[in-house]
Amino acid sequence: MKKSLFTLLLLMVLPLALGANPARKVTVTYDAETQKLSVTILHPVQNTEKHYISEIKVLLGDKEIETKTLTKQSSPESETYEITLPGLIKGNVVTVSAKCNQFGSKSGKLTIK
Repeated sequence: MKKSLFTLLLLMVLPLALGANPARKVTVTYDAETQKLSVTILHPVQNTEKHYISEIKVLLGDKEIETKTLTKQSSPESETYEITLPGLIKGNVVTVSAKCNQFGSKSGKLTIK
């Protein structure tokens, strides 16, 4: 009986888990001239309103600079985000994390040169 119940639960949960995927890659670039940090989050989805990047968090060192909450993804392939960060200097480390509304998260890091 326990085996049957476990199998049934597994069959119910497995399709949900297969459809959920965290971001594949977070690319972070900085243009010192415009002082803009650009983020591209590779996260292929079929339905951008049901499966999307729900949160983008920007940290400078250990300090949280901004958290952006989203309710849908801007394209089926990826999410893009841009923020002005004046005053970054050589050696500053910027970390950007992206959270999927269904499963997982991924981070990207950039050291200012």
